[in-house]
Amino acid sequence: MQLLHLYYFKLLAENEHLLNTAKIIHISPPALSTTISRLEDELQVSLFDRVGRKIKLNENGKILYIHVCNIFSELDNIKRELSKTATSQKDIVYVGVSAQSLWTEVISSFMKAHPSVTIKHASLTLKELQDPDALGQYDLVITDVGDITNKAWEHEFIVEDPPALLVNCDHPFVQKGAISLAEARDEPFIALSKGYSSRAFFENACKQSGFIPRIVAEVDYILRTQLIENGYGIAFSSVLGARAIHSSLVRMVRVKYPPNPRMQTVFWKSGVAHSDTVLQFRDYLIDFYQNKAQRGI
Repeated sequence: MQLLHLYYFKLLAENEHLLNTAKIIHISPPALSTTISRLEDELQVSLFDRVGRKIKLNENGKILYIHVCNIFSELDNIKRELSKTATSQKDIVYVGVSAQSLWTEVISSFMKAHPSVTIKHASLTLKELQDPDALGQYDLVITDVGDITNKAWEHEFIVEDPPALLVNCDHPFVQKGAISLAEARDEPFIALSKGYSSRAFFENACKQSGFIPRIVAEVDYILRTQLIENGYGIAFSSVLGARAIHSSLVRMVRVKYPPNPRMQTVFWKSGVAHSDTVLQFRDYLIDFYQNKAQRGI
């Protein structure tokens, strides 16, 4: 069984179109069809069902697809681990997060204490958090405990992150201190882009509270803050998200149940030889917020 044939199978399974897949890998459709037929002969099972002009994975194909994805994910891990041992560069930690603004304080603190370490930090969508190939690019991933269901990843709780609203300093909610989300049902909401964990948290919270939010803008973190400063609406966030905003014009208002707090968690791939630097940053991250909790911050 050749890796190239498995790669062709993986692409065809994902595109479900013989002609389009052949174009992607720059071979003729008959050549691709022959390769798949040889793979089926070798495995002694059919892998696809034809539906009109398209083809779809059958049950045999779905089983093979899962294993093929794992194979290529492991190959990527091998390359990354060998690259780490072969390089003479200073230590690098690859960190994936679901909300970029939340972890600025701890990353800055760690880099100040360990100036020889480079943190490479990127934001991941919910789809990427469920994709083994996307996750495999990172040493650590920081997100809500429910966002990663892949059993190949271990995790440890970091900090409980209760829900909160971000409002303009002149908004009447500021005087209340804490409200139920249902009290904000008629407010104009400034939302983050779809597809991210924070957006799903917002939508689920509104659903639990019995209303569909009136969204007046879908923006990134920076523009969201600016729109709140100018009084265009309010935003649903969390306590950590609110503390990451340094603006005298934006206030945090705590939200009572529902929803439950986000359980911010650090994940790492099990069975992988992580560098001492990766483990050092992971432990620093956990200790950083445990110490804050002990001090009541």
